[in-house]
Amino acid sequence: MPIRRWTLPLVAVLAHGQETAPLPPQAGGSWRPAWELTLRGDRLSDAGYDPESFRRVDLQLRLRWAWESGNLRLEAGTRSALGSDGNRLNADRWDQQPSNGNQVDVAKATWTELSERAFGSLTLGFQESGLLAPQALWDRNLRFLGAGGRFGLRSPGGLVQEAGFRVAAGRVRDVLGGRVNLLAGQLVLKLDTGPWSWTAHADRWGLAWDAGDERLRALPGHDPAQRQRMTVEAAGVSATWHAALPLEAGWSGSRNRETGETAEEAQLALGSRQRLYWPQLALSWQRLSSTGTLYPVNGDEWWHYRRARGPRVDLALPLPDRWLVAVVYLRQRYDGADESIARTLLVLSKRF
Repeated sequence: MPIRRWTLPLVAVLAHGQETAPLPPQAGGSWRPAWELTLRGDRLSDAGYDPESFRRVDLQLRLRWAWESGNLRLEAGTRSALGSDGNRLNADRWDQQPSNGNQVDVAKATWTELSERAFGSLTLGFQESGLLAPQALWDRNLRFLGAGGRFGLRSPGGLVQEAGFRVAAGRVRDVLGGRVNLLAGQLVLKLDTGPWSWTAHADRWGLAWDAGDERLRALPGHDPAQRQRMTVEAAGVSATWHAALPLEAGWSGSRNRETGETAEEAQLALGSRQRLYWPQLALSWQRLSSTGTLYPVNGDEWWHYRRARGPRVDLALPLPDRWLVAVVYLRQRYDGADESIARTLLVLSKRF
């Protein structure tokens, strides 16, 4: 493929790094602006059904303003996007956000309480999810209108970074509409033992949405024309070795409480996305059941959203001023089919 087709490479790729511990509120001041820019070239190759193959170029700009005073933080932001394929194909390509247009990205208020041994925060408004989740459960670009919170304990010496509870509840915005409601709770344990850091979580996700052509649930005893509901139990573990060449490994799995079906995702990453000019090579493998994942809100970079499995390879290089360039290759095979779909992305992003 000629290089010129990749000169405008969007959307951040999988983040494999550990989260940081809760931070104390900063000193108050005026509104502080920030911006994030992402360019992406995206190519899909379907050996079995060539008409589904496509190529597109996307540009995304996020603007953000934040104001802090004591324990209160206000945040507002917008998202602007321009894509070569247009919004008419968003549903066909399982996109969770429109390819073209302007929209509110966040509009939220957060109150934080922090002591030497405990922390708590409550966020109200239009916000991101603060839960730990793989793409099989949640697209990190989605936003919901509602409430989110983090509450827990930590040790003064730093061994226990977080031992607490996270929650998210509200109405999710996506391109298909359908009054998608989310209610999720998560127990989190994060430890720092010096050269190693560890994270474990156990969750329950509840989802309700209006049925549609893209969201039919063909299950015995269910009317696909009525409002759909799904409850998923999930868990995950990860460990990071903070050596000269960092190494991180993780696994997450989920189970549909109603059907008993399971799904899972595993990751292995070598290198860092935080050190300048230190590349990171990451390998992921994903298995999606027919109902074992929250497919109305899961990540849209994998082509299939259920009944599929396959690997993903990310090669990323951090650049000065928080720029990042990455090449992503994904291959998925639909259950029961011999053909596979390959997807290649070239991403250039400037992070907040």
